Amino acid sequence: MNDGINRLLNSREIARMNSLTLGSRFTVEGTLAGAHRSPLKGFSVEFADYRQYVAGDDLRHLDWRVYGKNERLYIRQYEEECNLRVYLLVDGSNSMSYSHDGDSKYRYASRLAGALAYLTVHQQDSVGVTIFDSEIRANLPAKSGLEHLRIVANTLADHTPEHDTDVAMTLHRLAEKLRRRALVIVFSDLFDDLERIRNSLAHFRRRRHDVIVYHVLDKAEIEFPFRDVGNFLDLESGETLITNPREVRSAYQEAFADFLQGCQRICAGLDIEYVLAPTDRAVGAFVQEHMIRRKRTGR
Repeated sequence: MNDGINRLLNSREIARMNSLTLGSRFTVEGTLAGAHRSPLKGFSVEFADYRQYVAGDDLRHLDWRVYGKNERLYIRQYEEECNLRVYLLVDGSNSMSYSHDGDSKYRYASRLAGALAYLTVHQQDSVGVTIFDSEIRANLPAKSGLEHLRIVANTLADHTPEHDTDVAMTLHRLAEKLRRRALVIVFSDLFDDLERIRNSLAHFRRRRHDVIVYHVLDKAEIEFPFRDVGNFLDLESGETLITNPREVRSAYQEAFADFLQGCQRICAGLDIEYVLAPTDRAVGAFVQEHMIRRKRTGR
């Protein structure tokens, strides 16, 4: 059943997700986000998807033909059912392939996204996933159900970063595509011009999406622990630079601290939740701590 998600998370990490909930601070398309009953009366005529029956569901909407085939109870969902839609936007560009020790930034981002996808589906909400660099490389619409979760997890696990990035431009394009208000979660190192990043994130907010940014960085990028003279490779351009880390450490750390503060200021100014996500943090514990903190603070 969880063959896909097991490529991203181990059993202990999955178990941590089972007690958590993910919601939105805002009203999303006419329903209080995170609530699992639509306030709309009746059902639309347009069938959208199936989800598993849970106690309390209206038995009139059981699909008995599906039950006859596999002896499991499923509810037919329609477009006007307005449960929370979560869109996971994952930066899959070359710079995300960096790893100093452990998971690459992309692998870590995909595992974070997998954890939130699992959490979303298991609270009977819908999740969509987009992997992007300078183009959109994979795009799965928001759906619910275990089969969709398997496809989401496999799509994340199968991607290999190999193209340059244009974070800001691609986020603009994605903001144009998401017409219904939703919870949008971005996973990226944000290596782009900060003013362009600000404008692209503002595009989501103008469309009244709730937004979380997971700023995925390797600990070495933050601390710059290197000591020996050597070649430093730009993963986007392929250019190499021979340098003495001892001579540039102070200037690098100062510039990177300015970059982090700039990202934090942009998100604060747009009422976007900013989460620094170093790749050395255990995924299950990190997501659990974040979800508990969001619930406590009302975010």
